[in-house]
Amino acid sequence: MIESIHIKNFRGIQDGKIDKFSKINLLVGPNNSGKSAVLEAIYLSNTASLKSIVSSFSTYYDANAPEQDLLGYDPLEIVCERHMKKIENAQNSSAISRHFAGKHSKGFGFQLGREGVLPKIALFSIDIGSGLVKELDAKTDEKFFYILGKSFFAADFDDPNILAQKRLVYCWENGLSHFQAGESAWIVEGQTPASQNTLFFDVRNTLSHLPFEFFRKMLNTVPGWTHKIAKRFERIFQIGKQFNVTFLQLQHDLSQTQGFIAPEEKVALTIDDYGDGARSAFKLLTPLIALSELVTEEKPGVFIW
Repeated sequence: MIESIHIKNFRGIQDGKIDKFSKINLLVGPNNSGKSAVLEAIYLSNTASLKSIVSSFSTYYDANAPEQDLLGYDPLEIVCERHMKKIENAQNSSAISRHFAGKHSKGFGFQLGREGVLPKIALFSIDIGSGLVKELDAKTDEKFFYILGKSFFAADFDDPNILAQKRLVYCWENGLSHFQAGESAWIVEGQTPASQNTLFFDVRNTLSHLPFEFFRKMLNTVPGWTHKIAKRFERIFQIGKQFNVTFLQLQHDLSQTQGFIAPEEKVALTIDDYGDGARSAFKLLTPLIALSELVTEEKPGVFIW
């Protein structure tokens, strides 16, 4: 479980920290106070889990590049689209090396751990103190962590003994930085769930269809998934009649699927033919039930709403 987050220069947050997260957390505050930015930073922290390698001054570190979330979405695209921005600085591994070599260090390198995978990379994370970075070398790491935000988080790096289960996330997407600073960083303490167990739900999900690949994967992974959706939907809206839930690919876009409610004695209707409340609840329950079936104590998940 995530225990705390310390953010520097990400979106509207110049310097902010939240401690003592619990299993269920509710963020309350006025508009433009940073609530969404905190949620997005947590989302990007969790989805930066594709095993990779960064190097600095001939020292190699296990790192994590962005990876698809539970629904199969690209996390950087999701966050940028929420603010009507296009990803400007996403690069492949060789371009990242050139970016850092010209800006910070001639010895910087980045390598994806999985061949053939080239996600849009404008951030990466490093797990510190959990065996991935075994020792902090004063000469090489001081320069390296300065590049990745050590100047922002000097207090967090003063004592190597307190670095267990901390993830440092470094982002150089200009549109997501505070007042277009160009770079931002944050530290998450605690256990970060895998990207495949991370669900970010907002109004965009209510107004869109489910990806077909997510639907196909869940049918083959979660026992009785559609039956469980119907059962929860009936309980919430107290329908009182037998019905089934089914999904069909869209004829004009085979990458997406449409949910249907099929009563026992009536024709089936798409969930979008129902009221706003029913549609919103259905599109939330569908992935949330899948997430609840996939998580375990060893492989936790997070639901961000």
